[in-house]
Amino acid sequence: MGTTVAATGREEQPRAPSRGQFEIPQAKFLLVASWLIILQGALIALFLPILVFSTTENIPPADIAMFGFVGVVSLVGGSSLYVARRWTWWVALGATALCGGYLVAVGGLTDQREGYLAVALSVAGVVLLVLGKAAAGRTEAIALASARVPFRLKVTAVWIAIFFIIGIFLVLSDLDTGFIRENLWYIAKGLEFTILLAAFAIVLATFLALLGALGRLSRNAVAYGVSGFYTSFFRGTPLIVQLFLIFLALPQIGFNMNRTSLVNLLTLTTFQAGVIGLGLNYGAYMTEIFRAGIQSVGHGQAEAADALGMTYTQRMRRVVLPQAIRVIIPPTGNEFIAMMKDTALVGFLGASVASAELFLRAQLAFSSNIRNRLESLLVAAALYWLLTSVFTFFQVRLEKRISKGYVRTEVKAGGGGKRTQYLPVAAGGGGTIPEMPLPPEGEQP
Repeated sequence: MGTTVAATGREEQPRAPSRGQFEIPQAKFLLVASWLIILQGALIALFLPILVFSTTENIPPADIAMFGFVGVVSLVGGSSLYVARRWTWWVALGATALCGGYLVAVGGLTDQREGYLAVALSVAGVVLLVLGKAAAGRTEAIALASARVPFRLKVTAVWIAIFFIIGIFLVLSDLDTGFIRENLWYIAKGLEFTILLAAFAIVLATFLALLGALGRLSRNAVAYGVSGFYTSFFRGTPLIVQLFLIFLALPQIGFNMNRTSLVNLLTLTTFQAGVIGLGLNYGAYMTEIFRAGIQSVGHGQAEAADALGMTYTQRMRRVVLPQAIRVIIPPTGNEFIAMMKDTALVGFLGASVASAELFLRAQLAFSSNIRNRLESLLVAAALYWLLTSVFTFFQVRLEKRISKGYVRTEVKAGGGGKRTQYLPVAAGGGGTIPEMPLPPEGEQP
């Protein structure tokens, strides 16, 4: 297509086809169908080794090979819908029907429930394929339909698929749900001591990290040497060794010196040893976080404070540390979340049931019945995950709060569109710099 000349004498370039030319309403059905068929094949490929090695029956090799072949066919059929050929629709339809029909005919590889699940997925896939047949071979329409699906919705769909696969695995594992119901509250009560351990330990770690960071930045040989030894030792030895040193080895110092008072002083409870051990260990790692945060503040800030006649303490308290907090808080929040999980190591020191944390209570729950280890540890893992998810949510909110003035802000352009730029917060923490309208396209500002 060549260029055309308008009445004004100016050449007009040919226009690109509008997006509406690629829009086919049925494409969204074909898109979902491809995801469902691929999921069906992925389930077969994932559970094939689990089904083969978990059953007590002797499965013929031909059945195993055919089961795997059907999974591969399903994967190929779902993926073929993204090829720009109309016959790929028939490939996907045949793969879906073959998968469901085969598993129903043989009654599943090891269980009839496998056939029921395959039928449900196959029926849903066939219905979606029929509804989306008009978009067969139109890969641009499928791509446009995929682009119209919000990213968050896609991520949610992925999570649902993962939970679906995990749920199938747990159903096939024949979990003892009665045991879970009976011991859920007993295990969950350990959250109280898990949270208290992490809370007290993070306070101690923050205090030690601040002192350690100031020591690492100090020109005083004593402060620099002590902080260097502290970070080197506690970052260079395993946390579990440090916990046992504090809980078991310290009292031996008093015994060797024949000092009963020293033995009593150094004999700690499990909770006290856990707080001290976690605080010392994480304080050493957080020292480097605090040091990096302090050094991220420009030298001009310190020089301005010196010019105002501030002392070192005033400069750090009023100028440097308030600005360093924005850099320090995000990694410190990650350290706190990691610390909550590492409280499980405190359970190896032993404790009474009344003061047992989450992991120790899970151990005690299945100690009476070793057959319920899976159920007990799954409950503990789910509770740890829930706990860290809650604190991660609040951490994200806190990071957004302290990053005001440093985040990207959308500014409306003159043509009605949007552009993204950095807008600093105005002095006083109130509003932002006024938005400047952009000139229309084709005009110089």
